[in-house]
Amino acid sequence: MCSCARLEARLASRKPFTATDVAFSIQRLKEAHPRGRSTFAEIRTPDPLKVEIVLSKPAPYLITALGGSESPMIPKHVFEGTDPAAPPSDAQMVGTGPFILGERVRGSYVVFNRNTNYWDKPKPYVERLVVRFIPDGAARTAALEAGDVDLVNQPGSLSDVNRLKDNPNLIVVRNYAYTGPQHQLMLNLDNTYLKDLRVREAIAHAIDPRALVNVVYQGQAQVSPSAISVALPTYSDPSIKPRGFDVKRSNQMLDEAGYKAGANGIRFPLRLMTNSDLDPRINDFLKQSLRRIGIDGVITTSDFAVYIKTVYTDRAFDLAYESLSNTFDPTLGVQRGYWSKNFKIGLPFSNSSHYANPEADALLEAAAIEPDAAKRKDEFNRFQKIIDRDLPAINLVSPLGTLLAKKKLKDYAPGAEGIFNSFADVYFEK
Repeated sequence: MCSCARLEARLASRKPFTATDVAFSIQRLKEAHPRGRSTFAEIRTPDPLKVEIVLSKPAPYLITALGGSESPMIPKHVFEGTDPAAPPSDAQMVGTGPFILGERVRGSYVVFNRNTNYWDKPKPYVERLVVRFIPDGAARTAALEAGDVDLVNQPGSLSDVNRLKDNPNLIVVRNYAYTGPQHQLMLNLDNTYLKDLRVREAIAHAIDPRALVNVVYQGQAQVSPSAISVALPTYSDPSIKPRGFDVKRSNQMLDEAGYKAGANGIRFPLRLMTNSDLDPRINDFLKQSLRRIGIDGVITTSDFAVYIKTVYTDRAFDLAYESLSNTFDPTLGVQRGYWSKNFKIGLPFSNSSHYANPEADALLEAAAIEPDAAKRKDEFNRFQKIIDRDLPAINLVSPLGTLLAKKKLKDYAPGAEGIFNSFADVYFEK
């Protein structure tokens, strides 16, 4: 497949952006991105404005895999020789997009100014973007109502959203096809207890996903029990149902497995990792769920960087509550979490369970190159049934991905990538 660069595309620094930069970016994705490993093969650059992506086998998902948020392009001269896992400095945030980094205060806000050299003139239409980080959903909603912000991702409770639907100055927008959100509890199969399927089954029966939706997500999620999110109805297998919530059965299973409770009611401890970007109510919910069956959930909540290192490099965890986007296609968003060849120390958002099943691998690999849609769906269905049987992860919910915006704000989510698009088209209606 050939991809031609635009002659007029330039970096914010005014240097030309060429095929060399594209090839470097794709190679970087292959090395460091959990999905890039399964997406790209050989890369050629026959001239400065042409890139050839050479495939050894069909890749039915490839065109959509080249979306801006899935496969971002970066300048070689800025990033060559740097650690792909290291957070970029402000000076490294250079691209060909519609906005230029103006100011960044970590954990508070980022200011982006209009790129006057943007190739797609007269875009962008606004002079400045201010992205604020507000961890609490209710506070985000309040900021919108107060007029402090124009657009909110993941607002507060369902009752807040339902109330604001009637506000003539606001609009509610639901999921975008690209994201395919899925929240699950990943189980470290290197742990002695979790190697035992009976323990994994007991934990699954001890967690009530419907209560999780109502208590933690305030109704802003769907129960999603399969490895492929219900947000991807083309591929998600509706025959897979959540384990029945049954604490008595869970305790019985653990007793029969030989894990008797001590005098304090505890059978054994498990280390549970969560990251601070997620709702803190998840911690209490999971700890209580585990405690009801005699498992002491020792919770560690860390910032995102520490979480990534603990789970994917140090592997110092037993359970990890993950938020994994299924994206628009299971080969990209789901395969990385279960394919044995995607277990690599230090590779984030990959096979954290250290799951390995040749049958599952074969189905994932077959689906990745199958051009026939019906056959591909069947392969993914069979894969999902294997995961449901083996339980390397307990798939729980799919957040609804709600956006709230001022009604005068237009084109902030013009395509399948939603707000992960470039904001080049965004404008205010007069």
